[in-house]
Amino acid sequence: MKETYGPKGKLLWDSWFFQKGEDTHVFYLQAKPTDNPYLKHDVVVSIGHAVSKNLSEWTELPVALEPGRGGVWDNLALWTGCVIERDGKYFMFYTGRNSDSDKMWIQKIGAAESLDLIHWKKDLKNPILEAKEWYTIDNFKDKLGRIGAWRDPFVFYHKKSGQYCMTISAKLSGKEKEYNACVALAVSPDLESWKLEKPVFSPGIYDEIECTQVIEHGGFWYLFFSTHDENYKPEFAQKIGGRFDGLHCYFAKDFFGPYEPVNGNGVVLPDGEKIYGVRLVSVAGDDYAAIGWLRTEEGKYAGKLSAPFKIRINGEKVSATGI
Repeated sequence: MKETYGPKGKLLWDSWFFQKGEDTHVFYLQAKPTDNPYLKHDVVVSIGHAVSKNLSEWTELPVALEPGRGGVWDNLALWTGCVIERDGKYFMFYTGRNSDSDKMWIQKIGAAESLDLIHWKKDLKNPILEAKEWYTIDNFKDKLGRIGAWRDPFVFYHKKSGQYCMTISAKLSGKEKEYNACVALAVSPDLESWKLEKPVFSPGIYDEIECTQVIEHGGFWYLFFSTHDENYKPEFAQKIGGRFDGLHCYFAKDFFGPYEPVNGNGVVLPDGEKIYGVRLVSVAGDDYAAIGWLRTEEGKYAGKLSAPFKIRINGEKVSATGI
């Protein structure tokens, strides 16, 4: 796959998109290159910004958000988020981490506001959401070597309930520490006050669920997410005939579930070693333009956006083409 864009002097990974008129804005995680790019999570991470009219040619814009200064909750790294508009104002929800050694793997969710998509001001009430009630996070790794999760907020307006819904990559509280990845839910009437609810998806078969995105299409709700092949529960991997690294999807007649795997196994694009964190960007009929970020290119770490490709949604079948 031919790459399209990478910020000058930085590595890029998880990205999210916002369309305004003819322009598509991409926000992404970025950090300066290190001797080992796979250790990018241990350095200062900011949120970059670029814009395009064709999803292929991108113009880099000023950095959208930087980590906080001093001892604040998000002074180490900013992680994946989303952007949504309400009444002429733009809201960005993002993940933050602290540099203190006893807090650095604990993630919290913050918010920022903008009037022009360029200049962003963090909410004084940050962090706005922390893991509690049905959810848990600590500063340790589980037996599989994975950190906990309270990150990757994705927000959309749910017309039927008349409220905004936020999906969050999370872990269920309880005795089980492995294969308890879930999709947490928070709801809000105004994008400012949030209430935690029970998870919308908690299959008990993944150790990590990342970069959720919810799409309503053709009378169904589709829950997209990315995960790595080592995150499969062994019994589940055996049941579906293997472990698949990359983009997954489950569908339901109602957003609140219950969800079933598309394609019989939930796998849409099992090519996560090359392209990861895929997002659906725009729609034309049953075809969506999609973009991820390139992990490897010609055997080397890439850290750039992928070229756009297509994801087709057709009932219980979801497929990727043009890669």
